Amino acid sequence: KWDITMALNCVLAGLVSVTAACSVIADWHAIFIGIIGALVYIGVSNLMIYARLDDPVDAVAVHGGTGLWGVLAVGIFAQPDDIKVAYPGCPNAEGNRTGLQFGIQLLGAVMIIMY
Repeated sequence: KWDITMALNCVLAGLVSVTAACSVIADWHAIFIGIIGALVYIGVSNLMIYARLDDPVDAVAVHGGTGLWGVLAVGIFAQPDDIKVAYPGCPNAEGNRTGLQFGIQLLGAVMIIMY
């Protein structure tokens, strides 16, 4: 069944997902990050319903779930040259070549959750 709230939240989820990575990814990566973000939103929203947790506007799913995905997406999609342009103080940026950036993003996500 069509649900305008779900559709709009999927769009918002895509925007939230790409926010962390927007300065260090190729333009076309944003499409994939946003689509995956919408799927993450649907999954987290359904998980919240299953767990019987009250979130009438799906703020946790939209901002928490897809924000977490967006942080991790930096480690997957970031390009070294784009990192160097966006952050000149990081001349040895590796982007997604060795997995180091993903590890850093994962550690950051864990710290945010723990906070």
